[in-house]
Amino acid sequence: MSYRLNVPYLQKDDAKRKGAKWNYTEKYWYCEELTDALRRWYEGDEIEAGASDASTEPFAEYQTVSEVNRMIAERFDATDCFQSILVKGEVTNYRGTNGGHYYFSVKDENSLLSCVMWSSTAERILQFTFEAGKKVAIIGSFKYCEKNGTGTLHVRQIADMGAGEANLRFLELKARLEEEGLFAVEHKKPIPKFPQRVGIVTSRDGDARKDIEKVAGKRNPYVQLILYHANVQGQNAIRTMIEGIERLDAMQLDTIIVSRGGGSQEDVIVYNDEALARAVYNARTPVVTAVGHESYWTLIDYVADKRVATPSEAAEETIPDVMSVIRQIRQLERNISNNMRSALHSRMQKLKTQEARLEGNDPVRRLKERKDRLNHLSEGLQQKIRMLYETKKNRFRILLERLNGLSPTAKLVRGFGYISHDGKPLTSVGEVKSGDRLDIRIHDGQIVTTVKETQGTS
Repeated sequence: MSYRLNVPYLQKDDAKRKGAKWNYTEKYWYCEELTDALRRWYEGDEIEAGASDASTEPFAEYQTVSEVNRMIAERFDATDCFQSILVKGEVTNYRGTNGGHYYFSVKDENSLLSCVMWSSTAERILQFTFEAGKKVAIIGSFKYCEKNGTGTLHVRQIADMGAGEANLRFLELKARLEEEGLFAVEHKKPIPKFPQRVGIVTSRDGDARKDIEKVAGKRNPYVQLILYHANVQGQNAIRTMIEGIERLDAMQLDTIIVSRGGGSQEDVIVYNDEALARAVYNARTPVVTAVGHESYWTLIDYVADKRVATPSEAAEETIPDVMSVIRQIRQLERNISNNMRSALHSRMQKLKTQEARLEGNDPVRRLKERKDRLNHLSEGLQQKIRMLYETKKNRFRILLERLNGLSPTAKLVRGFGYISHDGKPLTSVGEVKSGDRLDIRIHDGQIVTTVKETQGTS
């Protein structure tokens, strides 16, 4: 008996790895044993024995290269012993970094093992000159590359075996704490931006305290610095530093700085203590370490919430430059004041302009102006009328004089008379004869006469 499976196309590779088979002729998936891994594709359809075997694809039992490589990679990832390999050997096949990454091999008298150390890892862990021929101890995880079909050891920790047994023990301790999660990014606490109280674990007589106080005084003289005196080397160093971290942590400060003023690698070996590293990790207060080395990282540097090289950098990291902010604020105040005065002056000018426009548009004023103009026009009109009157009057007088000069009656005054015959003006002696009646009009009356005789002019 076989079992028909309903496998979506995108899940076919997964189903095949789990034992599903493909009927090449009938085009369906099936399995001969319904395992728990295949049950999610089973919908209750059973097939008689032999019905599915006759038409399977040739070489159906064979896997592709990708499937085989994926299977190998998954086996390595699922096997614990390959996740934390401790190996020692001599560096070989190293020709310098490639994009910051270290590609090399380690060898003994019989074998080679390919290795890679990524640039981000090297920046944190590499604390010696790396070169071919160097005897090293490595902690890493073995990864199988599906694309190339090759295996490589991914380096997590590395130590120079020539540095002695203590360096190897430090490497193993660091690897163990890393596996426990003490270095994990998700455990890092953010450093407060504007602290009010900052604790310092260092020697009261060392340069570290002086450097931190000097930087703090310049950046923010208002922040409260609380010093816990601790030995930074020697027999009591670890105990006093742990006590300092725990005491300051109980005071609920904003930040704790664990620092010293430099020294050789042997001088800072106390900062590689496991108990001290756990004290830093367990602190509820964010911890910044500054042991005084640019390239060499101590154990507490990996555990701390923030690691810097020097005490001065620790002060700069934990204490904001408030004085610069204050100076910026004062400059901003001056700029705002200047801008306000400029804006106010501009507004005043606009107000005056608007007031002038408003005053110019005042109805009472405009009515008065129009009334004044009307009076002015009225006076002008009257003056023009008078002038026109006088002009007309003078012209009338002239015309009247002319008319009087042409009027017959005007001539009568000067001794002339107007003669008419039968109501018509007499203009010629030929128009009358003896005995006709004539009317002679003079300025003060009329004379009626009769023609006795007429005499014409030659």
